[in-house]
Parts: sequence; C-alpha cells; structure tokens
Amino acid sequence: MLKKIVRDFCIVFGLVALYASTSRNAMQYLSDKRDRNAWWGTYQCPHGDLISMSYLDFIGSFLLPEDKTRIHPPPYNGRRKTVLFLQGDSYSWHMNDTDFCGLVDYKHIPRRTKLNYQLDTTRTNILLLEIAEREVRNYLSTQSIFEEIIDSANSPKPTISKVVGQHPVYMAGAIPALTTDLLFNPYINQNLQFNLFNYQFIMPIFQSKAALNYYAFSRASGDVVISDDKNYLFLKETVSYTDAGSSYIPIPDAEIEKLTVNLNIIYEYYIKSGFTEVYLAIIPNSATIVQPKGYNNFIPRLQQAVSLKMKVIDSYSFFKSADHEYCYHGDSHWNYWAKQNWLALVNKELVKY
Repeated sequence: MLKKIVRDFCIVFGLVALYASTSRNAMQYLSDKRDRNAWWGTYQCPHGDLISMSYLDFIGSFLLPEDKTRIHPPPYNGRRKTVLFLQGDSYSWHMNDTDFCGLVDYKHIPRRTKLNYQLDTTRTNILLLEIAEREVRNYLSTQSIFEEIIDSANSPKPTISKVVGQHPVYMAGAIPALTTDLLFNPYINQNLQFNLFNYQFIMPIFQSKAALNYYAFSRASGDVVISDDKNYLFLKETVSYTDAGSSYIPIPDAEIEKLTVNLNIIYEYYIKSGFTEVYLAIIPNSATIVQPKGYNNFIPRLQQAVSLKMKVIDSYSFFKSADHEYCYHGDSHWNYWAKQNWLALVNKELVKY
C-alpha cells in the first residue's frame, strides 16, 4: 500500500513539475514568488552569472570587481528626430534613451517578447538588432523576429529558411514539422533545474561538489568551462565543438551564405515596412575575444559577406584590437568599458541622421 502511495505521489509530482517547467506563466509566477533570500528562495547570483552557475563563489579571482564606473551620456546638442527600436538581449536590457544621440523616442524590445509598431513617417526610424554571437545561428534560422517585431499594418511576413549545417530545411508549409519545441518549452532543462534543485538550502551541497571539481580536477561544474589560462569562466556552449553557439565549431560557407540570405530578407521586409535603416550588432562571445586561438571567424565572415545588405555595428573588430579587458572574469557579459565603447559605435551611426 505504501509503495503505491509513494509511486502515485511521484507520478503526480513529476507531472506537476513538468507542467510548471513548460508553462511560461507558471515559470513567471514561481520566479516572482521565489525571488528572495529565504531558505526556499532561489540562489541570488550575487557574484556573476557564470560564477553562480558553477557555484565558484569562493574563488576570488572570478568575482566581479567593485566597478563604480557608470555609462556617461554622449555629448550631443544636435537635432532630436530619431526613433530607435532596439531589439536585444541581456547585453542591452539596462540601456536608456539618454545613452544614445539624437533620439526623440526609444523603444527597447527584449528578445522573445512582442512589439506591435506603427511608424511615425515624419521621424527617422532606426531598427537595431543587438544579438549575442551564441544566439545568431539559431535565431536567424527561424521566423521568430517576424512574430516579435510586428507591423501594425499587418504586412505579409516573408519566409526564412531553417539552416542546419549545409542542409537548409525550409519553414514553408501548411503543417509545421513535429518537434519537441511544439510540446515543451525549449528551456525545459533549465526550468526543471530551477524548480527541483535551485534552492538556497541546497547550495552548500553544490558548492562542495564545485570545490572538489575545481581543486582536484581544475574543472568547473555544470554548463561552465574554465579558460585555458585559468583566468576566465566561459559558458560551455560557446567553447564546445558541437553547439551552434560555439566560437570554435566549424561553420561551412554554405551556411554563411544562407544566413546572409535570411538577413537580407529581414532587412528588405523592415525597410519596406518604413524603417529608414536596419543595423545588425553581434556581441562577441567572451571566448571569441579572450581566447581567440581556433576561432571559427563566424562574425567577420558573416559581417563581411559581399551580398549582405544590412548595415553592421562592428564591435568584434574594435574589441579584438583594443588593449583593454572586454568582459568580466566570472560573468558572460561585457564590462562597463566595453558597453560604453559599443554605445559610441552605435552613436557614431545615429548622428548621421
């Protein structure tokens, strides 16, 4: 009898955990309720995202510095007539209208959210697509952008091809291909870990394991890898030889060509919708800049494609040649210096309008 009760409880618990980890609304509710420093709360990631993912809070060289630098608004006294639509990820979440030159309005569109826009044709409307290098290949192989930046005039959406290595699989068709993404949240593994294991009271266990891996085997835990020089932490997917977001995985010329075609489709669609110009701004993986040996040259190959119509904010070339640290040692994001200089590159373009 007891075995049946335990069995049934585990089945019900598993189904509830699976549902909660698949539902966007459920995950938002749980995240809001557990976002606090209590025994049942989530680990607060106080020292950097990669440190927190690997539980290496006890390694001082990886901790975020007490950087009191702040972004300085650009000196600008010219006309303000530009509306900037910036679709971006965590690199641009905290940017404000005062960080840019000549803006009369600023709309930030976090990736995977929706914005129905209606352009004011008396203004200069600029669309800036900021995207981390590790996301480019997957994101530009889907129709997502047309579902996230939506013309209120309901202009017909073009079709983008899904790129899988050298073999493009086209998205056109009345019946979509049956994939696990149709059934489950694509982030279900992370969500399950959040719901089952990411609790304050469990952290000492993970930190003990992390200490063993680090001191005994010179390795990080989870989805984090230590750099060759032992000074930086990298997101595992950016340094593997199997993940689409890697800085080192070989990428055939045929895929670069197909991604270029997709970018041109995106460019022509939004220009036709009324945007004055569309820019692509790829933010390099930390490994791309810090550990360049063996780099697949994905960013320059794509940005320098002869047939590419979209304009480029080339931060890769700037950061590659700069004699300054680009990112934090225990966080996947750039530091204030890099952010300030990226904004300078963007503003150099904005003042042209």
